[in-house]
Amino acid sequence: MKIGFIGLGRMGNPMVVNLLAAGSKVVIHDLTREDASNLEQQGAEWVDTVKEIASLCDVVITCLPGQQQVDELVLGEDGLFNHLAEGSIFIDMSTTSAAAIQRLGVEGAKRGLRVMEAPFEGHIGNAREASLIMHAAGDDELVGEMEATLQPLGEVRNEGALGCGNNSLAA
Repeated sequence: MKIGFIGLGRMGNPMVVNLLAAGSKVVIHDLTREDASNLEQQGAEWVDTVKEIASLCDVVITCLPGQQQVDELVLGEDGLFNHLAEGSIFIDMSTTSAAAIQRLGVEGAKRGLRVMEAPFEGHIGNAREASLIMHAAGDDELVGEMEATLQPLGEVRNEGALGCGNNSLAA
């Protein structure tokens, strides 16, 4: 399985390093390729567009600064949801809101996509040390299926239905 990862900033970059170290095949994309040079040297495959990442991966993870960036990337005119194949999995690790991820879940379901969230607790050191605490939420079967994929990043906690991951961070 190839994992697509979009958002290679301070947190996303070390997360991809850990996925690669665990033996995952990772396809990456960000606004600037320079942010990915270390990842390419470690075996990640760079692509220039969201459409390319969608065509190569069954699972795409986003780790973006906020809801506006997630909405633009996922729901925009040339957004991720317009290119993912039916049955593909979308995991948003950005910290947003329960309402926002639930809305993405509805939009994804309309397209035959499987959506879950995994916002996390931790800082850059935790990302580097693979000791993040991820608050995974969505369909129980999907969360269980993706647990092994996310474990190289830290602890995965199943928080329940879509929206509960972000709610657990807000509490």
